[in-house]
Amino acid sequence: MVYTLEQPHELRRKVPAWWQKARVVKLAGGITRLVQGLGQGSRRSALSRYEEEVAAISALEPELQRASDQQLGQRAKDLKRRLQSGQSPGALTVELFALAREVARRRVGMRPFEAQVIGGLGLYEGKIVQMNTGEGKTLAAVAPVALHALRGLGVHVLTFNDYLARRDAEWMGPIYRSLGLTVAFIQEGMSRAERRVAYLADVTYLTAKEAGFDFLRDGLAYDVADLVQRPFQAAVVDEADSILIDEARVPLVIAGMVAGEPGQEKLMRTVVRQLQPNRHYAVDENGRNVYLTEEGSDQAENLLDCDDLYAPANLHTLTELNLALHAEALMRRDVDYIIRNGRVEIVDDFTGRVVKDRHWPPGLQTAIEAKEDLEASEAGRILGSITLQHFLCSYPHLSGMTATAKPAADELAKFYDLELLLVPPNRPCIRIDHPDQVFPNREAKQQALVSHINDVHDTGRPILVGTTSVAESEYLAVVFRATGIDCQVLNAMRDEQEANIVAEAGALGAVTISTNMAGRGTDIRLGGRQEQDHDQVAALGGLYVVGTNLHESRRIDDQLRGRAGRQGDPGSSRFFISLEDDLLTRYGMAGSFGKRWRSVTGEAPTNSAILRRQVSHAQRVVEGQNFDIRQTLWRYSRFVESQRRIIYKQRREILHRTIVPDLFQQQLPERHLNLKRSLSKETLLDLERRVMLRAIDECWSEHLAAVTEIRDGIHLAEVGGLDPYREFLKLAADSFKHTLATIDVRAVEIFASLKFEPGSLSFESMGLRGPSSTWTYLVNDQAFTDRLAASLIGGRNVGFAAGAALTGPLLMLWALTRRFSHRQHENSEHSR
Repeated sequence: MVYTLEQPHELRRKVPAWWQKARVVKLAGGITRLVQGLGQGSRRSALSRYEEEVAAISALEPELQRASDQQLGQRAKDLKRRLQSGQSPGALTVELFALAREVARRRVGMRPFEAQVIGGLGLYEGKIVQMNTGEGKTLAAVAPVALHALRGLGVHVLTFNDYLARRDAEWMGPIYRSLGLTVAFIQEGMSRAERRVAYLADVTYLTAKEAGFDFLRDGLAYDVADLVQRPFQAAVVDEADSILIDEARVPLVIAGMVAGEPGQEKLMRTVVRQLQPNRHYAVDENGRNVYLTEEGSDQAENLLDCDDLYAPANLHTLTELNLALHAEALMRRDVDYIIRNGRVEIVDDFTGRVVKDRHWPPGLQTAIEAKEDLEASEAGRILGSITLQHFLCSYPHLSGMTATAKPAADELAKFYDLELLLVPPNRPCIRIDHPDQVFPNREAKQQALVSHINDVHDTGRPILVGTTSVAESEYLAVVFRATGIDCQVLNAMRDEQEANIVAEAGALGAVTISTNMAGRGTDIRLGGRQEQDHDQVAALGGLYVVGTNLHESRRIDDQLRGRAGRQGDPGSSRFFISLEDDLLTRYGMAGSFGKRWRSVTGEAPTNSAILRRQVSHAQRVVEGQNFDIRQTLWRYSRFVESQRRIIYKQRREILHRTIVPDLFQQQLPERHLNLKRSLSKETLLDLERRVMLRAIDECWSEHLAAVTEIRDGIHLAEVGGLDPYREFLKLAADSFKHTLATIDVRAVEIFASLKFEPGSLSFESMGLRGPSSTWTYLVNDQAFTDRLAASLIGGRNVGFAAGAALTGPLLMLWALTRRFSHRQHENSEHSR
């Protein structure tokens, strides 16, 4: 909640003595002082053009404050009428923003600051708005969302998780309803009927993934009545950098159930557990790939009683063995996945949250299930796919808000054509970010971390400890409790308690251990949820944020730091790092630090600015690698996206009956005539339409499988001196051409094979309804860092598509090339 001097006395925050001494300039006096306090020219220039609009909005306040609730409601109706009659929304911006501000003051006890008004104007203009943590982004979004929604076309507010979707819809709902708008939210597990009602609201709060998967499910509908979404108009993305950048590397894929052939996963698990690391198999320097050595291949052949593992007849066995090796050596329990209720559940690398209804491709999924002695899940085939970038770009008007967009400004501009607007804080941030503490090894770091937190905890100051994995958070909790520190743990094992835990993280004496998600969207107030000990905690220095590792992105570190120092509160942050941390070892960065640093002994941190700069450089290198991953995903996916649009357009025209198929009357005139005699015209048309939809779906699914196989094996084009990307475009185009030519043929085959008794027509029994069971995939779209082993590419928390992709000659060529190259490598090493 944002408090202002204009609110009733009981809602005002008591201003403590330490704050009065800080002499911080407040913004309530007007936009001029806001602009004057910005410092240098470019930012001042970027914001000064909003001065006139904000002044005009403020000028309407006295008039609106004198109006009755009924009069405000009438003004909202008038605005809606004018917008829907065609008047330019731009001409009504000032009036609507002023009206929303007054309604917010009355309905939820909050009056948007000038900084929040600026943020709202930026959102309405289609920008990414950066506002500090605790600056009230949720409230800032209401006016621009309402202005779009009053046009009657619906607006989506895309949040970070289901909890925030529900909370924000309920929290901001009174404002929207007073403006004559309906508001709803969507949660995981809702029925299609419930979703349809929610999407019909003027304002719908939901996660980007829920919206994306509903879009894909609508793309499988066989009846208009089964659709849940209406055409898109506008979307405002909360935590925009996480959704638009971090989560964008995982494509949205929907799969359906098919019968799978039994595999040898348990046998392969037994084999790989008898292989010794660094002898029978090796992991590459980046920790992304694992491969058999020459001795390992021989040992595997002995254990499998196989003459030649690389013979064409054994290609399936080789694939399953590689999958089992990947699961055993690279996939880590309580880091990449957890086991809950007898199932493997994937942990999102950036949020630390379990992602429900998500599978790896079947080969890796079953290999991990065998590794953990779990029953294998059923196989599936891809039914539809779209990247998050392309899905979000389907909104005619897109904007977003976050506290940490600046480092990603260029990427947001490139992929989404979104400009960044930096909004200064309502109260200057006085948080102190201490230099990183760098230790030569992990043990020294852990000892110093525990000792330091003990010392700070003794003072009563609240501490938020940010970790990078479930395992680390659980380990630290055990250590802290053993030393007498009572702590709360927030990780993927306890995501349902997230908001309540985070809300109390600022209480006197609180110690909270969190994975990356850190309760984003929930304010940490000094003194606890009710701020009963605010002044006492502030006097101790405010919330203390401790990071136990650097993340793969500086933005995620900044998100963690930003938990402290909200709304001008005091606070500080410090990161504890070792040269053995995952960021440095898994990405091959540890070797870049000279022996001078790696050979240091003792428990004290290495107090060297040079070393800290080297660590920061390593983090930037990893950021560059992840950018390459996203760029590669974008390059390969945009071509398939153009094909998807063609297929979806054709499917939509048939679904909505804008075109009527006459294929069956031409190709199967006798059967068509017989059906025409026994079925009504409407029923026959529905039957023909459903057959065409099924044919399109089958052919498109086969095309997606072919494209996946092409892309996962296309790196082999380099062996022949060809450009992989150009070859991919050529092969994908040929596959799509074949797909378009096959649809009519497949439809005729389906129509000819339909069997039913006259008078008992059942679309379900004929397979002419959508899939009864669907789930989402985590798809491997890593950069092709290892050109000769792309079947094993992938960093943390990514899938592995070799089992479904590299077959026949491609896998044969890969296997022979890999074997030859490693023989050469081993001979070279031996000769040295």
